[in-house]
Amino acid sequence: MSTTGQSHQEEMQALRELYDKVGLRGYWDMDRRTGGPAPIQPKIWRWRDIYPALQRAAAIVRLGEDTFRRANGMNTGSRTITAGFQYVAPGETAAAHRHTASALRFVVQGHGGYTTSDGEQMIMEPGDLLTQPNWTWHDHSNFSNEPMIWLDGLDAGLVRYLEANFHENWTEGEMQPVIKPLGDSQQRLTPVRSPSFGKVTRRAPYHYRWSDTLRALNAAAGSEAAARDASPYDGYILEYTDPISGGHTFVTISCRIQMLLPGQTTRFHRHTSTTIYHGVAGAGMIRIDKENPVELSWGEKDTFILPPWRWHQHCNTSATQPAILFSESDLPVLEALDLYREDGD
Repeated sequence: MSTTGQSHQEEMQALRELYDKVGLRGYWDMDRRTGGPAPIQPKIWRWRDIYPALQRAAAIVRLGEDTFRRANGMNTGSRTITAGFQYVAPGETAAAHRHTASALRFVVQGHGGYTTSDGEQMIMEPGDLLTQPNWTWHDHSNFSNEPMIWLDGLDAGLVRYLEANFHENWTEGEMQPVIKPLGDSQQRLTPVRSPSFGKVTRRAPYHYRWSDTLRALNAAAGSEAAARDASPYDGYILEYTDPISGGHTFVTISCRIQMLLPGQTTRFHRHTSTTIYHGVAGAGMIRIDKENPVELSWGEKDTFILPPWRWHQHCNTSATQPAILFSESDLPVLEALDLYREDGD
């Protein structure tokens, strides 16, 4: 009850001013429906629009003079994972560096360029996935006669939010030395390997070749036994597992590849993780929400984002060809915080 003769509204305003002065805030005075970041919205980036923009940037932005790498981020709205395209023209190099954000490179276009990760040269071909866990030294070079373009994915949003974002440049020249033989990680990180790897706590960079991935995907879709394990929500879906732990691709990001058979339509489901998809082969459509649905039709090299906790289903719009999608999501973060939820029809 007021003892000063002020109205309740006047007392509340005086309390707000006091709280502002001493650095407090009253939860009773916060509108929890507003004031936070804008919610993520479904969105698609079509390759027919993206590619000319990348070419234009390549003609204007000079590596070394204007920037150390030509990364082109997409405005996804996600606070955890990011996505964008990196373009390295023939004869160009992006200088060696490392950072606390983990990074993935899914090759979209070009042959023969390479990334060197912790001293191992990894030759890039379309469909390959290269991983660089946090604090991995890496640089990019293209000595082929065509541009190299790949989809970048990082957990940079989360790392920045945690104020743990650090970056360091290689100081002994522009490029790090190649000190490991070609294919070293694949040769050493097989199921039969040195017992010393069982004690490794830091994740290692790895090269998932498209030829191996496609073989595994076709085997899953063509096997009667595997067909029984097909997801009613995602079709035939595989995860790029960490070669040391067997867990998610990164501590913070799960990378997956999925195939929808010709004419296949999945059931609706939803989950609390945010997912960014990239069309690898074929064409399809994702239907988001059951009421007043948003339908995003996609083709090869198109990229789109699915916000968390939105009902959705996948459709292969071809009656004759399979549709293949690559995806990255923040599922491991939600799992680690016991916030992952999934619901399906």
